[in-house]
Amino acid sequence: MRVVLDTNQLVAALLRPPELATFVMAWEAARFTVVASPALVDEYLHVLAYPEVAALIYPELRRAFTSHLLDDIELIEPPEVPRLCRDPDDDKVIAVAIFGLADYILTVDKDLMAPEVNDLLAEMGISIISSAELLQILDSRSDV
Repeated sequence: MRVVLDTNQLVAALLRPPELATFVMAWEAARFTVVASPALVDEYLHVLAYPEVAALIYPELRRAFTSHLLDDIELIEPPEVPRLCRDPDDDKVIAVAIFGLADYILTVDKDLMAPEVNDLLAEMGISIISSAELLQILDSRSDV
């Protein structure tokens, strides 16, 4: 199972240590692969460094993510895609999902969840889900 993490879901997971622990254990057990681009990883690191975000996340969680877990991300360099979202920054998430052959995008971003974007992604076999939904999927699939 291949997953693209939108930054909002990454931050949300880091703010909820019990959910994060389950997520990280499944990730480290290779129950899914996180796919990202260098631009998306830069966004993760940039947002995690915002003082208002950094103040909410346990420093050891932030350090663990930035040092250890980033090593487990499969990096791809997707080509640019035509503008698909109202927010052009979301197009890089879509490009990673399409060219990284993702099964899921983890997000609660309303622009990515817009019907026209959702329909296009669904045609390519990509579903938009939350991190809680991913955990439910992992829970229901013992073969993954």
